[in-house]
Amino acid sequence: MGIMDKLLGRTETRVVDEYEELDLGEYESEILDEAETVIKVAEVTGLSEVPEIRRQIYEGNIVIIDVAFLKHDKLTLDRILKDLRQLAEDVKGDIVGLGDDYFIVTPTGIRIDRKKIVGSRRR
Repeated sequence: MGIMDKLLGRTETRVVDEYEELDLGEYESEILDEAETVIKVAEVTGLSEVPEIRRQIYEGNIVIIDVAFLKHDKLTLDRILKDLRQLAEDVKGDIVGLGDDYFIVTPTGIRIDRKKIVGSRRR
């Protein structure tokens, strides 16, 4: 045993196991009952998707909306966002932007906290 081993402790070499594929199905819990609220994801390319988003919100679901495709069409994007804000107000839900490309719309009784959780503190 050398001096460095005595000072730093004996270093052991670890044998890295080969990559093992895991079946995630084994780790997922089985949902027996239908959920009351479902989180849906919608990709909006135009006004034609708004009625389906509206239907989902009225059914009590939360919708995450990807508006990245509409960045080049500011007029359509503004109109859709105006409709979604009105929808959130009508159902007493909430709407918030998540970055530049996403919006979240919630149904009645669900609010979105605008404060970020960072470690043990909130911003």
